[in-house]
Amino acid sequence: MQRKPIRNYLFRVVLSAFAVIFVGGCGGGGGGGGAPVPPATSHAVTLNWNASRESGVNSLGGGYQVAISGQPTISVPYTSGATAPTTTKTSLLTGVYTVTVRAYAALDVTGGNAGSVSPGQSITVTVP
Repeated sequence: MQRKPIRNYLFRVVLSAFAVIFVGGCGGGGGGGGAPVPPATSHAVTLNWNASRESGVNSLGGGYQVAISGQPTISVPYTSGATAPTTTKTSLLTGVYTVTVRAYAALDVTGGNAGSVSPGQSITVTVP
């Protein structure tokens, strides 16, 4: 049986960031003369995208890869149910990121086990 390749389809990525501010102590005395550096701000970020209808994505060995510039790729595998999960949570510092979501399947277009990955869609996300 020949399977169709995973089609490139549009993902809608929704970003919601919640600020978690890490407060650092500032020692007294000995002025440095420069402007104070604000503490690093980390945000809890939830990414959502539209589900793929491809059967290979929604079965064992399938799922999604979420690539965020400067971060390790997040794997969101199918585990059970009708479809692979379409959300993931991560923590990002304030900045601008490119987010790419790719669907993947264990089987390739010829039914072999080489696997296949969609080209995905990228968006630019600004974390405040």
